[in-house]
Amino acid sequence: MEKNQKIVEVAELKETFASATSAVVIEFKGLVVEKDTAFRKTIRESRGHYRVGKNTLLRLAVKDTAFESLGGAFKGASAVATTKGDVIALAKAVHGFLKDNPAAIFKAGVMDGKPVSAQELQALAELPSREVLIAKLLYLMKYPISGLAVALEGIRQQKAGE
Repeated sequence: MEKNQKIVEVAELKETFASATSAVVIEFKGLVVEKDTAFRKTIRESRGHYRVGKNTLLRLAVKDTAFESLGGAFKGASAVATTKGDVIALAKAVHGFLKDNPAAIFKAGVMDGKPVSAQELQALAELPSREVLIAKLLYLMKYPISGLAVALEGIRQQKAGE
């Protein structure tokens, strides 16, 4: 790779890291192309980005960003999944990929400015979706009112039977 290409690559990577809120570094050694392509599609569907790059260029790109702590993880065959938006969607995509592909290894991650371990990534991935959580919250808010309505209806029917 020529020096100009490297400069352009670092600038693109730096822009990706500057706009991202979360990033996960994985090692993909021994991965089949079809599985990598499927993972890229899953990351795109979760509105994230997936990038394989040279470790030296990745280390230069994370300097002076919120992801500087990831610099030590760029050894071996490294790839980075980033997102600007839904951290849970990225966690679910990465966790699913790691579960289905034992050859891939979680190296490091930063989500919303905080380092995450493989166990924390798994915990995030196992959270219900936003829609499910909202539905549960609405049910919990509605339940006491509906219970009161049933009790009042019972009292009304009891008084009407007298």
